[in-house]
Amino acid sequence: MVTSSTNQPLNKIEKLLASSQNVFTTQDLAVIWGVTNAVSLHANIQYYVGLGKIKRIHKGIYVVREYTSFEFAQKIVTPSYISFYSALVAHGIVFQLYTSIHSASLISKKINISQEKFVYHKLKEQVFSDSIGLENMSTYLIAGPERAICDSLYLYSGLAFDNLRMIDFDVLRKISKIYHNQRLEQKIESIIRLEQL
Repeated sequence: MVTSSTNQPLNKIEKLLASSQNVFTTQDLAVIWGVTNAVSLHANIQYYVGLGKIKRIHKGIYVVREYTSFEFAQKIVTPSYISFYSALVAHGIVFQLYTSIHSASLISKKINISQEKFVYHKLKEQVFSDSIGLENMSTYLIAGPERAICDSLYLYSGLAFDNLRMIDFDVLRKISKIYHNQRLEQKIESIIRLEQL
């Protein structure tokens, strides 16, 4: 007969495996495991790390299975979502590969972790908080094609795009309005005119 103390480690790990997430912050673990005491939480984490059931990949960030850099990026700085060059490449809008992972956030930050560079670009709260054009990939959020274009042009007006065939211009116009930026809206209109020639 299996005792409850033997079942306990599997229960906590099973909860993580049942989650759609692959990357967990310390806070995520506290919520999923229902542990409110910080000392107890730390002891639980150390226990499972020692057993090899979870792996620490950065301070306060853990995994139980394979994960992507996009998932990891969203746990380093929260809240954030994948955008700019990373989303543009993912959607086939630009063809140049970028080694850094670029995200939108409420702060600007650059972090190098395990030979990967994570870049967080600050957006105004009213823009960042608007979910229009964001796609939930279950383990991370990414700017859809139109949102990635608008985010990018909002901060980098001279950016050029390689492929706009899949872009819905009505959606692009609608998203451009959330920035309350006339320069961006004019740039979007200029792009649309050129693409419709």
